[in-house]
Amino acid sequence: MNEQPPQAVVINQTTNPNRDIGSGTASHLLGSLSGIIISPLFSWVGPLIMHASNNNEDAILKHHLAQSLNASITFSLACLIHGVLMFVCLGFITLLVHWIMYIIWSINANNALKAGQMYDYPFAISFVTP
Repeated sequence: MNEQPPQAVVINQTTNPNRDIGSGTASHLLGSLSGIIISPLFSWVGPLIMHASNNNEDAILKHHLAQSLNASITFSLACLIHGVLMFVCLGFITLLVHWIMYIIWSINANNALKAGQMYDYPFAISFVTP
């Protein structure tokens, strides 16, 4: 009758202040948001610069930078397919849906980076490895 309840398990979900994740966040957001500002065909330029300028030894950050670059290259290639579909059928709608999903995936990837977890973009072709 005097049993103590088990100890609560607390999972630490805060960001480690010693990790530099700014370049990973910038890479995820540049890839998805530069499609509006610049062009969907050149949304890979920002993540490529972030990936090339990375000299950090953090394996999680390297993974996120590579995945962001892979996703942005895949999205740029998909934009070419959406362009062809615009002439055939409803390519504008497919481009809009794909772009919205890409923004959602980049936000999910950024949240995983903050939590210190790996994240792979759905449907992204692996061109670059970490």
